[in-house]
Amino acid sequence: MSNVYIRENKYYEYRKENFNPSKKYKELQNINIEFNNDIKVYDEIRRILIDMKLDEKNIGTDKWNPFSSFIKKGNNVVIKPNLVRHNNMNDKDTIDSVITNITFIRCALDYTILALGQTGKIIIGDSPVQECDFEKVIQINDLKKMIEKYKEKFSNIELVDFRANNNPKIEGITIDLNKDSSLCELDETNGEYSIMNYDLKIMKEMHNKKNHSYIIPKQIIESDVIINLPKPKCHKKAGMTACMKNFVGTTARKECLPHHRTGSPNHHGDEFPENDSMKNFHAQLRKQTYKKNIIVDSFRHLITIILKKRNLLYYESGSWYGNDTIWRTILDLNKIICYSDKKGHMQKDKTRTIFNIADMIISGEKEGPLMPTSKKVGIIVAGFDCYQMDKVICKIMGFNETKIKYLNECNKENKYKLCTKEEKIYFNSKIISKNEIPNKKFIPASGWINYIER
Repeated sequence: MSNVYIRENKYYEYRKENFNPSKKYKELQNINIEFNNDIKVYDEIRRILIDMKLDEKNIGTDKWNPFSSFIKKGNNVVIKPNLVRHNNMNDKDTIDSVITNITFIRCALDYTILALGQTGKIIIGDSPVQECDFEKVIQINDLKKMIEKYKEKFSNIELVDFRANNNPKIEGITIDLNKDSSLCELDETNGEYSIMNYDLKIMKEMHNKKNHSYIIPKQIIESDVIINLPKPKCHKKAGMTACMKNFVGTTARKECLPHHRTGSPNHHGDEFPENDSMKNFHAQLRKQTYKKNIIVDSFRHLITIILKKRNLLYYESGSWYGNDTIWRTILDLNKIICYSDKKGHMQKDKTRTIFNIADMIISGEKEGPLMPTSKKVGIIVAGFDCYQMDKVICKIMGFNETKIKYLNECNKENKYKLCTKEEKIYFNSKIISKNEIPNKKFIPASGWINYIER
């Protein structure tokens, strides 16, 4: 189950063509939904499922049902794309490097329906950043229109914004990892946990010397299978984002997600490397941005200009390789996703299946995740093991995996193991060595340059 599959192709953009899967794929003849998607990319995703030999005995026949290998009738299935924001904050670039392309979502949905039929539940959802207009993002990529069309025939499909602040229907389940949290070793010398643009009152209640808690949507907790569809790209705080980091979008309240600690390492923080009075003041002002105060915003804007002139803004809000907080949050969320049962209780063994398909047709380099520069890669990566997937994606990016803390520190987890023994890597259906993984030489975010490159 730790094998990783890579397909590289000549497709470096997303096209829209009107096609009906039943005309091309005989196993999908009963789904019969027409919608504009990239049929060539769809073909490549389908080929990687064949490379994986899912439902091997029926490959090439109308009985082929690849997801039946891990989805059973009556299961609750969550399809988790990356819908982080409705636009690219890099005005010179497009949304293609920010969110998962709809063709990946559509293909995952088709084969989930094939496995479930009208049984169980299919939830397609994400918990994007606070500034994301969910209605806009699901319209931009035609996701809303597509789901409406599918629901005409399959009533067990739902499109959900997991953010409880935006969606009052979301019921959050609080899970306290307590001493099993990766944040625990910071308890004695803890600086102040922070996340930009949110009231930190909830953060202080959820993370302290007594507890380390996260609020997870009930739909995630009650799932039997999660189909994880990340958009791999560079990340200013974590170095890179792929399968494991994509689970940051499985929270009902972002206020319980420590992203950095206020101040410099000299004051038990990791927001920026050096102790600087103006940067400390700027950090305090940034923590108040959620109040939308005109005076505070004006001060913050003025100091931002000064810091830019002094070339000291690269590391703001933990956006550098010295961030010692975000990797712990990533590992905590992966523990919950892998080991919590349907009531939110942590178990000794893994409780649900996770299947990953990473969209690297167009990825993002430089200042991801919110303002990346598009990088045409033409690669799809798939597998059941998030840790091994991310190690392979890290190599595709051209980064040193030992410098990505959530990958490196993953090995130290004992009770809730997230790292696995390395097995086989397949490239276009042939076994390759680690050294043969293609290196696409991504340019990292500013705070990581000359640090994580091989």
